[in-house]
Amino acid sequence: MTDYTTTPGDLDLMVRVAEKYYIENKTQAQIAKQLGISSSTVSRLLNRAREEGIVRITIVPQNRNRSLEGLLCQRYNLKEAVVANIPAHISDENKVRQIIGYTAASYIDSLIKPEMVIGVGQGRVLAELVNALEGLASPRKNKIIQIFGADNMQRSPTRSVELTRILADMYSGVAYYLNAPALVDDKELADKLLTTSVVSEVLPFYEKLDLALLGIGQLRGSPLELNGLLRPDQVDQLEAAGAVGDICGHFFTKEGQLVDEAYSGRAIGATWEQLQRCPCLIAISCGSEKVHALGGILEAGLLQILITDELTAQEIIAITA
Repeated sequence: MTDYTTTPGDLDLMVRVAEKYYIENKTQAQIAKQLGISSSTVSRLLNRAREEGIVRITIVPQNRNRSLEGLLCQRYNLKEAVVANIPAHISDENKVRQIIGYTAASYIDSLIKPEMVIGVGQGRVLAELVNALEGLASPRKNKIIQIFGADNMQRSPTRSVELTRILADMYSGVAYYLNAPALVDDKELADKLLTTSVVSEVLPFYEKLDLALLGIGQLRGSPLELNGLLRPDQVDQLEAAGAVGDICGHFFTKEGQLVDEAYSGRAIGATWEQLQRCPCLIAISCGSEKVHALGGILEAGLLQILITDELTAQEIIAITA
C-alpha cells in the first residue's frame, strides 16, 4: 500500500467522491465538475479510497434459483425475489441461514441509497444478512429505525435493537431505538406507552420509511410465544381466528387477512397500514415452520421483495397453488 498521510479534509473528500462514484453512479467527469476539482484528482482519490479500505469491492457468487424467483414474482406481484440455492449436502439450519444472507447481501446493499430512512425488524436470517453486509457497506448517512419493540431483554444478535445498531454503524448512519416491548397485553397501557417520549419520538419515522427489512414469525413456537409475550390461551384465540403468522406483531391468515382483533393487546411498532405504505418492504425468512406464514404475507400483498431459500420457496408455491 502506498504510504499516504491522510488529513481529515482529504478523508472527507475521499468519502464524498467514493459515494458519488460507487453509490450515485456519477461519472468521474461529473464528479469533478460538481466538486470543482480535476478529473485526475477524482481518479487519484478513488484509487486511494480502495487502497485505504474506504471502498471495499467484493465479488459475490450468484448462486440463485432464477426460475423460482420468476415464479414467485409472477404469482405474488413482487418486484424481486432472491432465492438461494442450498447445496444438497448442507442440512444445518444455521449454515442455510448464512448462505441466504450471503446470497442476498449484494442485492440489498445496492438498494441502500444515501440518506434513506430504513426500518429494521428482527430474526435469525435477517441477522445473517446484516453480517454479510459488513464487507459491502460504506458511509451513506442513513437513518436506521427499530421498527418493532423487543420480544426479550437478553442480549442477542437477532434482536431488532442490535441489528439497528450494527447497520447504523456500518453505513455511518444514525440509529433510532424503540424502547418498548413488542406486545403489550393491555391496550390502555399500550396507548399510554405510545405517548412516552422514548416511544413517541420514534413513531413519526414509520411514515417516512424508504425501505424496511423484516423477519416473518410463525404463530406457534415464535419468539413472541417462547418469550412469554403471547400466552397459550392467546395463541389459541389467534389460531381459532385463522392466524398463521405475524409481521411486526400484526397477525394474519393464510389468505393474508389481518386478524389483530383476536389478540387482546396491541403491538408496539409500525402499524399494518404503515407497512402497507412502505415503498420497499423486504421479508427475509426460511424454514418449513415459516411456510404458511410466508404464504399468508405474500397473499396480503404487503411485500415488494422476498428473500428465502429454494426449499422454502417450493413449499410456499405448493401450498398456495
